[in-house]
Amino acid sequence: MLTETFHSIVTATRNVFRNWPSMLLMAAVYASLLALLYLLVAIREATLPQVILTFLFAVTAPLLFFILQTMIASGSARQFAKEDAGETEQLTAGSLLKRSLTSFWKLILISLPLIVLAILIAYLLGRAQNHFGQNLNEPAISTTHPMAQTASTPPARPINWRVALFSTIRYLAFGLVLPLAAIHLWLATVRDGLIGAVRKIATLLSRAFAPQSVLIYIAGFIVFAVVPYFLLFRTTQSQHAWLELSFLVARLVVVFALTLLGWTITVRALGRFSSSPQPEPVNEAA
Repeated sequence: MLTETFHSIVTATRNVFRNWPSMLLMAAVYASLLALLYLLVAIREATLPQVILTFLFAVTAPLLFFILQTMIASGSARQFAKEDAGETEQLTAGSLLKRSLTSFWKLILISLPLIVLAILIAYLLGRAQNHFGQNLNEPAISTTHPMAQTASTPPARPINWRVALFSTIRYLAFGLVLPLAAIHLWLATVRDGLIGAVRKIATLLSRAFAPQSVLIYIAGFIVFAVVPYFLLFRTTQSQHAWLELSFLVARLVVVFALTLLGWTITVRALGRFSSSPQPEPVNEAA
């Protein structure tokens, strides 16, 4: 399994760096999406034009997101199927953009149940957290007597297992289960169409959480999420303002590249896994 996982990631990486025009197009769409999200937060809803711009940005940002995901998925499932058949197909940037603009609505439709499920999970976790009287932003209350605390050694906080349980469920749901299911549904929608993906949704979800699929996603998650997080929030102190600004710009560029490349390679490696034939079960002799 490790060999197949490594081979899928290497093949996806080679596929990404082989088609630079399409990658530059996806980078432009991703940069536009980030700019829209920044403007959506930065604009203050004070005047009527600002309210209209905020509404337009709030509508355009999800559309750009699904257009970007359609671009990434379009260059994975179909191309790997062609390569496995001994053929070669490189999508040009123009054909990739045209296909994404005409097909991104399918990804929106196939994602609606997952969006509803995400809202339901967030609501239920919030209700459960309020029911048990726990707030993840509040520190755990220490049970150590004040007279036993010394100035040199701060008291050790006990583990709040209830808070840890809520955090684990939240991270697993929004960081692993829902994204992995969405990727496989997107790939199947691009490869087989919306109706074909809906018909095979049970099989798709079972393959989405196969050990190799989870391993590919975890390896990619380290690249497109964990490493960028530490780079973005780990400040570099310097006595020179221009040098500190240069470090900040360099970190932002690296984070931009890692998130886009890491996510693209992960989706395309999962596309190779999803398009590969499923092994037949072995019938043991009685």
